[in-house]
Amino acid sequence: MGPRIGGARARCRPLLPCGHREIPDPHRARRRLSHYREPGCADRRGAAGLGPLLCDPPRLVMFRERKRYDVIHCLDTRLAVIWPALAYAKAHGIPIVSDWIDWWGRGGLIEERRPGWYKATLGGVETWFEEHYRAKLDGLTTISHALMRRGIDLGCKPERCIVINGAADMTTFANPSTKEEARARAGLPLDAPIVCFSGLDVLIDLPLAVRAFEIIHEKMPDARLLLVGPTEAEARAASSPATPLPAITALGKVPYKELPSVLPAAYLFLLPYPNKIVNVGRWPNKIGDYMAVGRPTVANPVGELNELFQRFPVGLLAGETAEDMAASSLHLLRDPELANEIGRKARKAAETDLSWSSQIERLENWYQDILTAKSQSSSYRGVPQPHVPASPAG
Repeated sequence: MGPRIGGARARCRPLLPCGHREIPDPHRARRRLSHYREPGCADRRGAAGLGPLLCDPPRLVMFRERKRYDVIHCLDTRLAVIWPALAYAKAHGIPIVSDWIDWWGRGGLIEERRPGWYKATLGGVETWFEEHYRAKLDGLTTISHALMRRGIDLGCKPERCIVINGAADMTTFANPSTKEEARARAGLPLDAPIVCFSGLDVLIDLPLAVRAFEIIHEKMPDARLLLVGPTEAEARAASSPATPLPAITALGKVPYKELPSVLPAAYLFLLPYPNKIVNVGRWPNKIGDYMAVGRPTVANPVGELNELFQRFPVGLLAGETAEDMAASSLHLLRDPELANEIGRKARKAAETDLSWSSQIERLENWYQDILTAKSQSSSYRGVPQPHVPASPAG
């Protein structure tokens, strides 16, 4: 589990303070979760490093010769992950569980982020691997309630499923910069109402955020838009010719560890989140960053964001139009007392219920439940043999 730094590593990093150990992968120049030990507990080992094993026989031998694992947690069910994990789990008779963090097939990310030829030739294979093994394993962690419901529909036992959302990285954001420090660093005016949008590789919602800001700027000419991630060229492409360029500051990509020195420049954050399958099935990790710096967020009532905003007063939910998002933003910009109160409550939630320590405690308790269920079963069924169907379903 972890902060917004991408892929499997993003779901593993916060386990390290609990006693886990990271080791370098000399073949990939990447670091992968190895194992951790707690007082009074057996070793736990993660499957984050299983991906390259099929292409790396020496690592496969090393993996098989290591000390016995208690649980294998696959951060994916693609071929390169699930087959080595299944082989090891079957050989040693230990439980194996999977993590599900994105909705790929059946109208999900494959439709948005893959070219037509890929969808036509490999879309069915992707969907088959995404779904086939879920109910055959011993448990399922998902990043959203929608994915958990999908898993249950596939045959997963509800008592073996748990939702582990993303969370706030309070280690990185322990002491964020002040508003004045952050604005000085970004070259922004100290007293201007500043709205912020951040994004890394996927900027599908940038035009909506920019259009919402343009409406705000019409009402508040001194307002500024801070873009963290998008470049100046991307900002120009998303904005209208009538918007004065000085009103938009695009910093480009900012290293994650530097975000606590940049994000506090904002008065509020825009988080467009339209109602589509991709968003219903995922968790926007940047909401944890926004909460950690103690600022309100204007978002849409979709998926996990709707659940979050119902539980905690971390911002305002608006319709999916630029006009609606601008109206909610203007409401906060004109009511500093309300905005500050929401910001304080967002930071409090980030430090408590939405912290990684809270999420990790739930995950570790769930691991114990999986182990207990196995030990109490007199006819433990083991794990399935890996195989591929003759004709993958679409």
